[in-house]
This record gives sequence, structure tokens and C-alpha cells, in this order.
Amino acid sequence: MKRFFTTFFTLGLIASLLTGCIINVNPDDNYNPQDERTATFNLTDFDRLNMGSAFAITVTQGASFAITARGYRNDVDDLNVFVRNGVLNAEYRVNRNRRYKMQFTITMPTLRGVDFSGASQSNVSGFRNLAELSIALSGASKGTFDVQATRTVVNLSGASEGRLNGSGTTLQADLAGASTLRSFDYPTTDAILDVSGASQANIAVSRNLNVTASGASTVRYRGNPTIEQRLSGASTVRPE
Repeated sequence: MKRFFTTFFTLGLIASLLTGCIINVNPDDNYNPQDERTATFNLTDFDRLNMGSAFAITVTQGASFAITARGYRNDVDDLNVFVRNGVLNAEYRVNRNRRYKMQFTITMPTLRGVDFSGASQSNVSGFRNLAELSIALSGASKGTFDVQATRTVVNLSGASEGRLNGSGTTLQADLAGASTLRSFDYPTTDAILDVSGASQANIAVSRNLNVTASGASTVRYRGNPTIEQRLSGASTVRPE
């Protein structure tokens, strides 16, 4: 019975998060391609990203900075894009629930962290030899990251999904609210996981695996690590 109410609460939380997200309108719904426009933002000196509002985000490594946004003219005109304390921020000035798809394309020399929210969809690639990378996805966001970092810190919440490709040395991940981490293709030496609320983690680890899991969560692993685990609420840790 306790497990039933835990799962019911988690699903209710996810539903409330999705209700608050921006809804992308079907492009075929009274949409004229001539109403699309592309905006360029001449901003530099950032190594972190903070974006949401159901944006589609593509980030690649390059020698210089470049930022473009393409979408419905009125939506593009409503964008507020700025850099503050080394963080590139993008948001709408006016809060409206219905928006057409907004595509951001970003090139930057290096990356320290991202915070993507509000049902955003992201693809990050090309960054190698990073000392540390922080990834935060919330509000039913999805992201794919093809990177290489010595230390990778991942925070997923609100039914978000993160996929890691590449390699790292240490992976620290905090998953909550029916979120999913897929990192079989991101082998690490050590991993520390805190997984709750019916979340799932798939990882590849060779030396040490430390897991705290609750609320019917699941951890699957590849490799032959030494395992330290603290499990509750029908959670499991098992080899792939």
C-alpha cells in the first residue's frame, strides 16, 4: 500500500510539472513558413547555459562563439537572451503557454555546465578533456551529451531523461521524480548515485559503485565494480 501511494504521488507530481510546461503548437496549425525568422545574438564570454521554455537546443564545440535562434517571428521577437556571470540565459519576456518550436544553435569553445528546463530537448557534442561538467535537466526535459569529462555531475528531475556518450572518470548523479539516466555508453571508473521516485539509471563503471535508491527505483550496471548500496522501497541494483 505504501508503495502504491508513493507511485501515485510521483505520477501526480509529474502531471503537475507537465501542465506548467510551454506547449509547442503543431507547425501545421495556421503556421506560415514565411513567418519564420532567424535571429543572431552577438554574445561572448560564457561557459554555462541556462535555458528552458521547451526550446530545442543544439550545442557544439568551436573556436569562437555563435548563437542563433530560429522560430515563429513573434516568438523570436519575444526572446530575451543575455550573458550574466559567465552564463548564457535564454527566455521569453512574456509568459504564454502556446508557442511554436524555437530552435537554438550554439557554438562555444568550452562548456562547464547546462541547466535545461521546461520540456526542452537538447543535443550537446564535441566537448573533450573537460575537468568538470554539470548537467541539470528538469520539467520533462530530454538531453543527449557526447562529451568527455574527468568529473561529471548530473541532476535529473521531473520525468527528465539524460543520455551520456563518451567517457569520464567520476560520475555523480542525482535522479528524482521518475527520471532516467542512460549512460551505458559513458564508461567511468567510479560512480555515486542517489536515485528516488521510481527513477532509473543505466551506467557503466569499472571500480566503485555507490548507490542510494528509494521509491521503487532501479539501477542497472555494466562492469565489475565494488558495490556499496542502501536500498529501500522495492528499489534494486543489478548487473546488465
